[in-house]
Amino acid sequence: MSLPLIIDCDPGVDDAVMLMMALASDALDVRAITTVAGNVPLRLTSRNARMMCQLMNRGDVPVYAGCPGPILRAPVTAEDFHGESGIAGLDPFEPDMPLEDGHAVTFLVETLKAAAPGEYTLVVTGPMTNIAAALTLDPSIAEGISRLVLMAGADSAGGNITPFSEFNVFADPHAAAIVFRSGIPATVMSLDVTHTVRAELPRIERLKAVPTERAAIMVQLLEAGNELEGRWKEGRKSPMHDPSTVAFLLAPHLFEAKATTVSVVTDEGDRFGQTCLAEAPGGPHDWVTTADADGFFDLIASLMERA
Repeated sequence: MSLPLIIDCDPGVDDAVMLMMALASDALDVRAITTVAGNVPLRLTSRNARMMCQLMNRGDVPVYAGCPGPILRAPVTAEDFHGESGIAGLDPFEPDMPLEDGHAVTFLVETLKAAAPGEYTLVVTGPMTNIAAALTLDPSIAEGISRLVLMAGADSAGGNITPFSEFNVFADPHAAAIVFRSGIPATVMSLDVTHTVRAELPRIERLKAVPTERAAIMVQLLEAGNELEGRWKEGRKSPMHDPSTVAFLLAPHLFEAKATTVSVVTDEGDRFGQTCLAEAPGGPHDWVTTADADGFFDLIASLMERA
């Protein structure tokens, strides 16, 4: 039986890889994609999500546009790391499928309020603005969520937008604080683990050997990510930030985690947007610490072989 899933994202090169993985898998029942401003402005993240649905022949998956900016802070974007279109490596186009009517936050509230207890898993790979707004409008929707799988935060690895902060949390720390305080069980894919899984050349060569159109698109994305990462990080290869969320759902045995309670610094200053961990047996947040990088890319290859 497929896992009912809602994906909240801000595509983004690595979001695009994540969406390809999720939309290719028979084990995941992607009920909807909601978009938020983050890597690029909302109009582009909403177009890019629909582009990926079309490229994966998944016009059945509705896409709802959400919040165009964070709750309190000034907006930040990351075109330098994702290209002006948001998805470097692909030629942008206007998808055939339209955006759904209505706001993503309204969709989340109505869908989760009508859900059976724990019916949905939510993957969140951008700023948490949509999820925080939905929880603020109706905290009872938490009952419809079995687990959040978040690409968020950093501890031992340090930040990637400031010395202390990871981009998704830094882009809307107040939203992240709301989500972490909600007590909903969450698996957290932070920079601590995503920086250990990179698109090294032998792994891309493995994908080049897969004779499908979707595998070729995946290679384009990974190579574009490597080019962008290399401009800023002295030739290092692109880490698999957002794809780690779907990899965890499909192959949890590839990862190890520790139980924690996560909080977020929302006071202005050097540590604005920092995630702070308190190790707590039985805590609500599973902070992922290690990953099998080769197994991760074997999973991508197997998905693209079937796509």
